[in-house]
Amino acid sequence: MLPELEGLIALQEVDKEILELSVNLDRLPQELQEKDQERAALEAEKSASAQELEGLRKQLKEMETEVADLEEGIKTSRQRLMDINKELELKAMLKEIGFREDQRDQKETRVLELLDQVETRNQSVTEKEQTLKQLQGAYERQAAEVATQVEELEQKRAVLQKKRDILKKELPAPLLKRYDFIRQRRNGSAICEVQEGVCLGCHMNILPQQFIDLQKGEEVIQCPHCQRILYWRGEEEAEDADAGSLSRQVS
Repeated sequence: MLPELEGLIALQEVDKEILELSVNLDRLPQELQEKDQERAALEAEKSASAQELEGLRKQLKEMETEVADLEEGIKTSRQRLMDINKELELKAMLKEIGFREDQRDQKETRVLELLDQVETRNQSVTEKEQTLKQLQGAYERQAAEVATQVEELEQKRAVLQKKRDILKKELPAPLLKRYDFIRQRRNGSAICEVQEGVCLGCHMNILPQQFIDLQKGEEVIQCPHCQRILYWRGEEEAEDADAGSLSRQVS
């Protein structure tokens, strides 16, 4: 195998590791952001419930004041009954007292309804506050873990990047440019093995003469179908690799 191909194989392995690290580095903050969005959504729900609770309490206070005013008015009217001598005025006063009593009863019923609503809403706000406290704790713990993981991944990526720079210096610039061009268009896979005349990148047969030239190991050959750079390990190397893979699976 050409030394350049061995260098490209090593470079591609490093690039795959760098890509995996980069994906994880993007994923970790995104997961943390989703957790914070969940907390923010619950915070908004709690704020809305708290505002509704405040409105209900205000209505309750106003209704209780109106009931008290009606009670005082009824009490005053009853006291005035003792001073009324005319039957017509007496009937009018009794009618007024009855009307106020009806109003008072309706408002007392509304007071009871508001008390139930206040209790229910207050319980909802309390539950949301408890859940928020738990979410905040979970978010802070996850944030600390993410910060540690990101630092470790950044360090690993920096080491791999240095290794990549060293490998790049050992490769001809035109070949490296071709490798990067293919890698960007083939999801990170620019060089792949050929087995029994089949490109393992696109699983298509290459031309017989190309396979012969590849076995000679004298030039860089690309797949006529997917344009990936090809390499052939040799039948003996392929058998050793397959035996090693089988051994690992059995163990």
